[in-house]
Amino acid sequence: MPFISAHFSARSLRALSVLLVFFLAASASFAQARLTIENNSGRTMTVKIMRGSEQSSTLHETVTIVPHGEETVYFGQTGYYFTKTKAVSNGRDPIYQKGQPFHVVNDDTGYSVMTITFTIRESAVPQVSGGKQITKQEFDRN
Repeated sequence: MPFISAHFSARSLRALSVLLVFFLAASASFAQARLTIENNSGRTMTVKIMRGSEQSSTLHETVTIVPHGEETVYFGQTGYYFTKTKAVSNGRDPIYQKGQPFHVVNDDTGYSVMTITFTIRESAVPQVSGGKQITKQEFDRN
């Protein structure tokens, strides 16, 4: 009887090993590059995440972020991206901004986990952190 018990334990161990390998492979496939966008302002922000260069880009995703809120965007591909943002508040002119390019990695070497925080200091001329001012037409262009 101990021989059968030992045989059963080896089979169980093998089955457990197969399940463990399957679980690890499945969890690795769910790992994905992501960008959390924090809105540290009293304005509602529409953020376009663009893939590619300024001269040749495509829209990856658009998110709307409530004042003092945050949203997370996921990436399936390695590449260069940048943001275009519109910040609006009742009674104030909208602010349009283009962010600096950033590189996303999402491959067998690993994946990027990033955070961008937008801050606007309200005054007669609102001050926006990080990036450069753009026109409404440039923001609307995909």
